[in-house]
This record gives sequence, structure tokens and C-alpha cells, in this order.
Amino acid sequence: MDFYRYQDQAKKLSTRLLILFFAGLISLSAALTLAGLFLWQLTDQVIHIDTNSQFWHWYVIGNITIFAALVLITLLKYSSLCKGGRVVAETLGARYVHVNTQDPGDHRLRNVVEEMALAAGMPVPSVYVLDEEPGINAFAAGMGINDAVIVVTQGAISYLTRDELQAVVAHEFSHIQHGDIRLNQQLAALIGSLMFLGELGRWLSQGTGRGRHHHGLGGSQNKSSSAVPFFGLTLMLLGAAGTVWGKLMKSALNRQREFLADASAVQFTRYSAPLASALKKVGGHRYASLIFHPQAETFSHLFFSQGLSQNFRGWLASHPPLQERIRRLEPDWDGMYYSNLQPMADEPPPPLPSAFTAAVQLKAAGNSDLATLLLAQSALALAPVDKPNAVVPDTQNNTPQGPTSETEPVLYDTTAPSEWLPLLPDTLVKAARSPFDARFLLYRLVLADDQPTRQIQRDLLGQETSAVAALAQQKIPCGLRLALVELAIPSLKELTAEQYQAFHNMLWQLIQADQQTSFAEWLLYRMLTHQLTPHFSHEARQFVKYRDINTVMPAIEQWLSYLAYQADNDQDTARIFSAGVAQLPQAALTLQPPPTQDVLGNALDQLQQSSPAIRFNFLQAIVRAIEYDGKISAHEAELFQMLTYCLDCPIPPPQILNETKKTAH
Repeated sequence: MDFYRYQDQAKKLSTRLLILFFAGLISLSAALTLAGLFLWQLTDQVIHIDTNSQFWHWYVIGNITIFAALVLITLLKYSSLCKGGRVVAETLGARYVHVNTQDPGDHRLRNVVEEMALAAGMPVPSVYVLDEEPGINAFAAGMGINDAVIVVTQGAISYLTRDELQAVVAHEFSHIQHGDIRLNQQLAALIGSLMFLGELGRWLSQGTGRGRHHHGLGGSQNKSSSAVPFFGLTLMLLGAAGTVWGKLMKSALNRQREFLADASAVQFTRYSAPLASALKKVGGHRYASLIFHPQAETFSHLFFSQGLSQNFRGWLASHPPLQERIRRLEPDWDGMYYSNLQPMADEPPPPLPSAFTAAVQLKAAGNSDLATLLLAQSALALAPVDKPNAVVPDTQNNTPQGPTSETEPVLYDTTAPSEWLPLLPDTLVKAARSPFDARFLLYRLVLADDQPTRQIQRDLLGQETSAVAALAQQKIPCGLRLALVELAIPSLKELTAEQYQAFHNMLWQLIQADQQTSFAEWLLYRMLTHQLTPHFSHEARQFVKYRDINTVMPAIEQWLSYLAYQADNDQDTARIFSAGVAQLPQAALTLQPPPTQDVLGNALDQLQQSSPAIRFNFLQAIVRAIEYDGKISAHEAELFQMLTYCLDCPIPPPQILNETKKTAH
């Protein structure tokens, strides 16, 4: 499947449809304002338009009034939708899935969402389930990449295989990545304002008519008030015609975005068969992809597949036909859907550790201190029933495993988390998925190698030292350190503001125990605070400040210079820098002296305020510089991961990651 071509086509068509959408609304408003003035003049009571100057005077006033009302109502509607994806999910009756859920279906869903978030290079969103919906469907909601949620029906969990569910979730991640969820809510607010005008017009026309009928108004009063129903009729025409036009454009736009999301899902999952299979199951399922909640029509444009019982076709269809979507994914499809679907068999969740059960009993008895200690230990120690063949770590030495050799193949590849995620120690993954234990995991990641600094860190940790030391016994495969940070961030978001502040303070003290910040610590800290600081401080979203790439060339110059100095010799340094610069449009940059962390931090702050196009071009240059020497170090892998994460610009990683396994000696 040539999904790059489909992506380009969908983006171009979407832009044209948006222009047509707003052009139609402006033309419609102008025409109906003109009609309203003529209708008003026919009453011959309120306004007398005798000259052309008077006509245009009232025409302009009418247009300004209508547009002002539209803007005001749109803003009110839009503000109600700006509360985040959580509000949309709860409006449809969705249930939040906790990070440490024990339900097998929910656990499988959370794992899939985590993997696709890592594959897309995006923060892991909150996960919700529509328990009462038997149809196979899903949707993403929210105002942007940092407050998005993924909502999946119980039918999708029950009837889709893991690969199929992953493809559906990847489809929804595409909507988040390309800004579709924000665009859809903007269009919904605009269409809602038009519908409000139509309802107001209907009320004015019907209400006035009832008043004349019941109160028996005189002839002059009837003639005088006859302008009101005409004005109501004008509003009805504006609202009805505008709503139809808006829905036509929204449906056409949404159909193109669905094709784009299908194409991107293939890019994330690397092959198209699972998504095509999921669509075939939708076509053959008893309930298809229907959503039965009363509010389903309001959010129908968000769904993975057609969610309404009305079978809209043609211009009013919010989604492309299933047949067309499947044939784009599988050109030789025989036209047959899957029927007689059977629910997937999930393995039962592992039993709770005995320490956890004991902690719950102690807390119920009032001994909260001992309960807290046992809860910490329960997440770190695996009972034999959890993992019978687990390798027993060397408990005689509390010093954690040092960094793996630079010659060891780098395992981290953001587009294939299903391949490397199982390589992480199960103990560390479990800790990352627990709000309480994720703190210990981050502490473990910043533990020093030298004993004097380690002793200072032990003193800072106090009673928490043993829990962190237990995690330190687990070896982290080369290149997967920051992957654990990404897994832990959703769990840390479930802390209270006070708990997060205490965690942040402790983490910073541990980093500064040796009176300096290593580059590895700096990368970790930037990733962590990029997500958690806005979440707990409720900071407003940063607006784009730089739209011309030339304004941020000094920042790009510093980052390319830093990468160039990672080369083995001076000759490669100049070549790597030139390779990165070659990816930039008309760039004449000069290799700078090795930049400090402060210089790189300021450069990153500036790039975070640049447009998505600039960030994309910058990351392409970074990828080219990393790829140039035919190998990738763990440090380069982590640097790339941090940049894509902090710039909210997911792109495929350097493609030499797998080749290092072949070329490493």
C-alpha cells in the first residue's frame, strides 16, 4: 500500500474542503442577509429603505450582526468542548482503565495503547472503555496531543485479536497526530452555532404566530409585528442551510481524514492485514460498529467506523464505505466479510502478590505505615506464580548494573514496541505501570555508579532505599532506558499535586547529589517535565512563535554541532554536520564549538515554539546526521527519542537501528 501517496492526497483535499467550507458559509450568510432585508422591507413598518445608501448601510449592519452572533455562539460552544477528551469520554458513559488494571481485556488494551503511543512517539493517552457497547468501534478525543484519550468499545475488545486491536488503536493515534480531533471539535462548535440560529428562528416564527392567534391582536399590530416571523424565517433558513452545508463539508473532510488515518495506521504497525481484517469483522458483526448511546450522533465524526443506525451514504456519510477502505488496504479482497464471530479468549490475570493482600489487610486494620512498606515491596518482588522461570538477581551486591556496552546493538526502535517491549524486565514494567512504584523506577534510573555519590543518594532516599535498590538489580537492555520513562509518565499523572511535587523534589536532589547533571540525566529530566509540569501546573498550551526556519537556524546549528562531536574522529565530525545541514532548505550553517547543556536547553526551548513544519525539518536533519556513519549509539538513540517527544513531532526513527545488529563486531 502506497500510504505516503494517500497521506499527501488526503491532506491536500482536506485543505481544499476547509477553504470551501468557510467560503460557503460566508456566501450563504451574505445571501440570506440580503433576503432577510427584503423580507423585512416587505412589512413596510419597521424600516424604510428608500435609497441605495440606506440599503447598503442596513446590509452591512445585518452581516455584522449575524457574524457577531455566530462568533459568540461558536466561542461558547467551543469553550464547552475545550475541557479535554475526558469530558467527551465521560459524556458517552465510558469507564477509565487504570494503569494497573487486573482485568485481562483491559490489560491487553492498555498494553496495546502503550505500544502504539511509543510507536507514534507520543505521550501515552488515558484509556477508556464503553462497557455497554457491543459494536466494534473506537475513537480518540481531546484538544491536542497532551490531553487526548482513547476510547474503545467492549465489542472491539471482545472480538478483535491483539493485532487487529493494535491496528484500530493506531488508526486513532493518527487522528491525534494529525490534529483531527481538534479540527473536528472546532467544526462541531461552528455547526452547533448554526443549529442554534435555526432553532432561534423557528422559535421566533412559531412563537409570534401563537401570540397573534391567542390574543387576537388588531390589524395594525399584526402588520407591525409581521416583521418578527419574517426575521425568524430568515434565521431558520440561515441555520438550516448553514447546518446542511456544514455537515456536507464536515462529512467530506472526515472521509478524507479517515483514509489518512488508515494510511498512517499501516505506517505505525508496518503492515495492512490487521486493519483490513478488523474492518472485515465490522462488516460481518451482528452489531457492526453501531454506538447506541443517546449522544452518539453528536460525536459520530470521531468514530473509527460508522457509529449511527442511520445508514448515511454519499455526501452525508461521515465515513468512507467499508468496501473502499478495505480495498485500499487489500486490493485483491474477495468482497467477503467475516461472519459468526467468536469472542477472543483472554488469559486470566496473574494473582495478586501475597504482600499486596497483606498490605490491604493491614491498612484496613489501621496500620498504614506498614501497609505502605508492604505495598512497595509487593510491586518489586515477583512471586513464583507470577513468573516461574524468572532469573534470580544477585542480591549480594546492591550496586545496579552499569550502562551496557556501546558495541551492544541498540534495541530501541519506536516503530516496533511489540518487538522490544517484552525484552524489558517484567519487574520494571510492572513498576512503571503503578503510580506509587513509578517513582521508585525514576529514582533507580538516576542512581550514580560511584560509591560516594551513591551513599549520598541512599541518605536522601531513607526508607525508600531498599525498594529502589531492588529495582536496580534489573538490567535494562541497551537503548530502552527512556522507554521506561515513557511507560511511567501516565502512571505518575495519577499522583496528587502534592505527591508529584515531593517526587519531583526528590528526583532533582538525587540528580544533583554529585553537584552536576549528566547528559543522560538531562535527557530524562527534560522528557519527564515536558509532560508532567503542564499536567500538574495546568499551564496553557504554547503558541507557535517562529514560522520562518531562518529565525531558529542558530538553535538548529547548536544541536547539529553537538551531534557532530559524537563522531569518532575530526574528519567524521565535519561530514556528519554537513550531512545534517544538507537536509535543511538553503541553510548555510557553521560548525560551532561543543555546546553546553544550557545552550542546548535554550535551543530546545526555542524549537518548541516553532511551527510543526520547522520541527519536522529539524528532526529530519537530526536523523540524517545520526544515520551518516552507519551506526547508532545508545546515547544517540536516547537523544533522538527525547527530541521527538519534547517537540511533539513523532517521526520514524533512524533506519540503521536494525542494521547495527548485522554490522556490530
